[in-house]
Amino acid sequence: MLFRRRREPERRAVAVDAVAGLLDAAGSADAAAVRPAAIVAVRRARRSVEQGGLPADHPLAREAVSLEGVLEAALHVDVESSGRLDPGWGQAVRALAGNAAGPTALPATSGVTGAELLGRAITDARVALSGLAPPSVPRPALRTWPGIGPQLAAAVRRHSVVLPAAARIGVAVAVGVGLGRALGLGHAYWVGLTVAAVLQGSNLAVTRSRVVQRVVGTVLGVALAFALLGWHPPLWVVVLAAALLQVLVELVISTHYGLAVVGLTVLALVLFHIGAPQEDVGAAIGARLLDTALGAALALLLRRLLWPRSTSARLPQVQARAVEGVRRVFAAAWTGDGEPDRPLPDEVVHERRRLQGELGALRAVHADALSDAGPATAGDRWPVSLAIEELSVLALSWPHHRVVPDPTAAQAFLRHLDALGVAVAGGAEPGPGPAELPGLPRTSTAATHLATAIRPRTGPEPRRTGRVPVRGSGAALLH
Repeated sequence: MLFRRRREPERRAVAVDAVAGLLDAAGSADAAAVRPAAIVAVRRARRSVEQGGLPADHPLAREAVSLEGVLEAALHVDVESSGRLDPGWGQAVRALAGNAAGPTALPATSGVTGAELLGRAITDARVALSGLAPPSVPRPALRTWPGIGPQLAAAVRRHSVVLPAAARIGVAVAVGVGLGRALGLGHAYWVGLTVAAVLQGSNLAVTRSRVVQRVVGTVLGVALAFALLGWHPPLWVVVLAAALLQVLVELVISTHYGLAVVGLTVLALVLFHIGAPQEDVGAAIGARLLDTALGAALALLLRRLLWPRSTSARLPQVQARAVEGVRRVFAAAWTGDGEPDRPLPDEVVHERRRLQGELGALRAVHADALSDAGPATAGDRWPVSLAIEELSVLALSWPHHRVVPDPTAAQAFLRHLDALGVAVAGGAEPGPGPAELPGLPRTSTAATHLATAIRPRTGPEPRRTGRVPVRGSGAALLH
C-alpha cells in the first residue's frame, strides 16, 4: 500500500494547483486549455488514492473526494464567468495544499455566478481536511481499486492502444536481439534493451526524443564510466559508485530521461566490471556504444513500420466513448428534483468520475494520433474532439441544484447524443437532432457543433482555433 501511494502527495499538490489555475484563467481564452488539464490532474490524484485502498475516513481519501467538488464548482464558475475572477479564489484553493501565502479568506461572491457553490465546495474541502465535521453536501466515498483483472481486461479490449504497443515492443525486441546475435555482438541483449526503452514513447515524436536522449546520454555515460574505471579503482570505490548512481537515477528518471540514461549507462558498466573484473572495460564501453546506436536506429525504423497508425485508427472509438460518457452524466444529473440542499446522487458522482477518465484518454490518444499520423489524417478529427471536450465540461459542471429540463426535451437530447456517438465511431451520419434544449442554449449549441464537425465537409470552412466558440456572457446562457 505504501509503495502504491508513494506518488500520491505530489499528484495531489499538482491537482490542487491545476484547479487553482483554472480559476485564475476563468473568463479568458486561456481557460479552454486549462480545463482539461485540471480534470485530468484531479482524476490522477483520485486514482492514486484509490490504488492505496484507503478507508473513506482517511484524510487523503477525504481530500480527494472534496477536491472533486471544488473542481466541479470551479468548472461551473468558469463556464458562467464573463470576465476575470478575483485572484483570491485561486489563492484559497492553493491554500488547501499549503501552497498559498497570506490570507485565504474567500472573496466576495457578488457578481460571480456560482460563487456560493464554489465557496461551499472550498469550505467543505477545508472541513474534510480538518476532519472536524461532515461536509455540507455529502459526496460518495471513493471506490476501491478493482484490482489487476479489470485492468488487464481493459488493456486487451478491441480498441485498446495497449495491444499494438505491446506487440510492437515484443517484435522489435526480438528483431533487435536476433540482429545482434546474427552480427556476432557479445552483448546482443543490449540492442534489445535499447529498443524496448526507446519504444516506451507513446507516439512518434516522443520516440524520436527518446532516441536522441538515449544516444547522447549513452555517449556521456560511457565517457564518465571510462573516467571512473579507467584508473582501475579498488572494489569498494566501484561498489560505492554503483550505490550512488542508483540513487541519482531514481531521482531524475521521472523528470528527465536523458539524464537518467547517463546514470544508467555508467551503472550498467560498473556492474559489468564488478561481475567480470577480468574483462576489458574498453571493449565493454565500445560494445555499449555500438549496441545503443544499433538499437536506437532499429527502434526508430520499426516504430514507423509496425502499426504506425494504430492510434489514429482507434481515435474514433475513444471519441465515441467520451460522447457516451457525456450522455450518461446528463442522464444521471437530469433525474433529480433541483433542490439546493439535497445530497449529490451517487450515480452522478460515479458517472462524472468515469467521464473524467474518458476525457483524459481522449486527449492522450488524440495527441498521439496527431504525432503518428500527422495533421492531414488526425487533424480532421480535432474539431470533433473540441466539441466533445466542450460537452464534457458542461456535463461535469452541471450544478446539482439546477432545475432539470423538461423530460420530453431531455430524452430527445439524450437520443441525439446516442446518435452522435454512433456517428463519431464511424456509423451513419447523425440526424438533425433537437433544435433547442429549452433553458440550456449552450449545451444545445455544443451538441450542434459536434454534429457539424462529424458531418463530411462540403466546402471550405473557416479555420478553427483552440476551442469551440460557444461561450456567451452572463447567467442567461447557462449551460
